Amino acid sequence: MIRELKAKDVKTLAHILGKLKSTSIGDLTHALSGKGDALSVGLSIFHVVAADLADDIYEWMADLIGKSVEELDEMPVSTPIDIIKELIDRGDFKDFFGSAIQQGKGLKDSTTLSNPDMAG
Repeated sequence: MIRELKAKDVKTLAHILGKLKSTSIGDLTHALSGKGDALSVGLSIFHVVAADLADDIYEWMADLIGKSVEELDEMPVSTPIDIIKELIDRGDFKDFFGSAIQQGKGLKDSTTLSNPDMAG
């Protein structure tokens, strides 16, 4: 259903995660270190990210399945969860997300340093 993850996805996700509130980054790190099954960890991650960045994540999901946001809007309600499940089932989701979080932190830090008004 979804395309293979590419280097551009790390960049996209890092950019998205760079917009997260500081408290959400801690929640993500906690979720990634969780001992639960892959699906519950993935859903926890999605819950934290979607709370702050629903539109950005939605656009990324549409891109992952080769659809426009409008096309994704018309798909079954289970589609976003199906996308997450498929990412998780691939087995490299935690590593991919962890890498994007680290890059996102770097983006947030550089934004904060260059513009104190942007501090979380």
